Amino acid sequence: MIDAIYHRRSTRHFIKKQIPADVLEDILNAGIKAPSEKNQQPWRFVVVQGTERKNVIRCMKEGIRRNRAGEGIFSKYPQFIPSAVYTTRVLEQAPCIIFALNALGYSLDYEKDTAEALKESSDIQSVAAAVQNIALAATDNGIGSLWTCDIYFAYHELKAYLGVEGEPVAAMALGYTDREVPATPRKPLSDVVTYKGEPLPETDQ
Repeated sequence: MIDAIYHRRSTRHFIKKQIPADVLEDILNAGIKAPSEKNQQPWRFVVVQGTERKNVIRCMKEGIRRNRAGEGIFSKYPQFIPSAVYTTRVLEQAPCIIFALNALGYSLDYEKDTAEALKESSDIQSVAAAVQNIALAATDNGIGSLWTCDIYFAYHELKAYLGVEGEPVAAMALGYTDREVPATPRKPLSDVVTYKGEPLPETDQ
């Protein structure tokens, strides 16, 4: 799995080749092995394949249209719309789309207090850990993936379409690719890690 961590890539080109059902099940099983706050396992997944993918694209296009019209969640950030349009094209290619939801999440219309906001943050972290496991398991099986949160452009449309209890957190496009995806640059550890204290001295066992 360490090898998968170093070789995982964000894939944006997929070929027309279906993922075998047993491989997809293995990938999903890897997702539910993720750690979660107090082992609540708040994740729920909706797997969309075949002609049903057209409904996902329909939702995305409608959400993007509403944002352009100033009615969507991200209507104040029009600079992000081209990215959402591009992501929609990627989703349209992918033979499989997995939606990850937080079953314990609150509606966007609900005003959370501090404790509720912190609880939801913990649950979203748990869902994110499951999504990461899915991406790594896909890599381990020679399958490309794209983790995207552009689904928030069509939050209400997709939530209604998915019809599953919970709040959408992210989508994962999965599929085989015939293109090599280069690694993207990463900041050095010196830029992102702060050490406090000294390591304990080694002792003879």
